[in-house]
Amino acid sequence: MGLSRETILDAALAEIDSKGLAAFSLRGLGRSLGVNASVIVWHVGNRDAVVAEVIRLVLKDCVPPRLPGQAWQSWLRSLFIRFRDAIRRHPNTAPLIGADTVSNLRPDFALVEAILSVLAEAGVPEVRLCETYNAIQAALVGFVTQELARIPTEDLASWQAHIQAGLAEADATRYPHLVRLLPRLRNRAFILRWQNGAVAPMDSSFEIFVSCIIGGLEKSLDGPSP
Repeated sequence: MGLSRETILDAALAEIDSKGLAAFSLRGLGRSLGVNASVIVWHVGNRDAVVAEVIRLVLKDCVPPRLPGQAWQSWLRSLFIRFRDAIRRHPNTAPLIGADTVSNLRPDFALVEAILSVLAEAGVPEVRLCETYNAIQAALVGFVTQELARIPTEDLASWQAHIQAGLAEADATRYPHLVRLLPRLRNRAFILRWQNGAVAPMDSSFEIFVSCIIGGLEKSLDGPSP
């Protein structure tokens, strides 16, 4: 059976899932498929093109359907949840989505259109649609990519122990709130953790985050709460 574009992209995603982004290469992908890297380039394109298509594959089902009578707030919340779920299934792709404009090679027009149409329906003035869209897109990507930020692959146990020891040594005189709240913050707060969201998901924080984004948008429109 001939090699297909879909087979290549499925294999590329599997490589990134298992080995991480840093180790991903067309040569390595070619070895796993039993072909020369030039065959991959012919079918899909260079490494950047393959990565862009992998991002599309990960996010292909993240846009929720619009249900009859559904409030824009409900749809937007569903989008945030589906987007996060999609990336959490493939956490090694998070850096690609959050910090790599390679994805712009294959922009997801359906996602852009869905967000713009919901914002327009919510009452965002046309002169502010671009900026409001940017705010939603940044929020959509920002929390999840920070939650799933890469952790070290070398000497992980030592790195984790060092972080935990540093937290235990925090000076209560200088950082009274941090020390008092440390039992609740340890490994559950950004920059105070030694595992990422693939192992220690930040579900309650995400719920509050999404509520703040939607509430902030409502406030900017001076509209009623859902």
